[in-house]
Amino acid sequence: MPSILVVEDELLTRRTLQELLQREGFAVTTTGTVAEALGEVNRNGYDLVLLDIVLPDGDGLATCKRIRERHRMPIVMLSTKRQLEDRVAGLDTGADDYIVKPFEPLEMVARVKAQLRRAQELSRDGADTLLRVGRLTVDSALQDALIDGKPAGLTQKEFQLMHLLATRAGKAVSRDFLIEQLWSEDELGSDKNVAVYIRRIRQKIERDPDAPEILLTVRGFGYRVGG
Repeated sequence: MPSILVVEDELLTRRTLQELLQREGFAVTTTGTVAEALGEVNRNGYDLVLLDIVLPDGDGLATCKRIRERHRMPIVMLSTKRQLEDRVAGLDTGADDYIVKPFEPLEMVARVKAQLRRAQELSRDGADTLLRVGRLTVDSALQDALIDGKPAGLTQKEFQLMHLLATRAGKAVSRDFLIEQLWSEDELGSDKNVAVYIRRIRQKIERDPDAPEILLTVRGFGYRVGG
């Protein structure tokens, strides 16, 4: 049974999320503060975290960054902010998806399931496969990339993107294909979001992220690893 941590300070929303997810068969724990959330994640670990951006004792974006320092489970941000730049800011902290409140219950459940499904499929498929491209090794067992043997610390979505490109090393992969493969119809997927993840990956694997040697841009089309 997948376990989900809901971090939401508004009591009605917290109870609504808990009831919705429990009806779907998930084990749900709820908290209302940053301190409680960090304690829960570090003590117990979870398969997915639903994280509100505005919390009484801190910023959800900063909390997402702190969770990402030690964990790679999917994180879905919750916020009343609808602007694209707000969504991109959420993704840029390490989140895998961003849901605007008030949300449609069926859509929220579908997006949570999509994140869990991808994480499970990634851990199951090719669990002992190593993909090597120069200094880069993509390790499905670790669900991380290694640079000169050192873990890069990729998030779930970053690893999914890196793995997809590495399986096609030397070939250009279109932005549209990446969106189609890694974002469902219920999720937020766009060229800008792909660019956010590419930038984050480069910061972790390139000597100079502004002059990449491994993860290359194919102008007007997409991206390529190696070759």
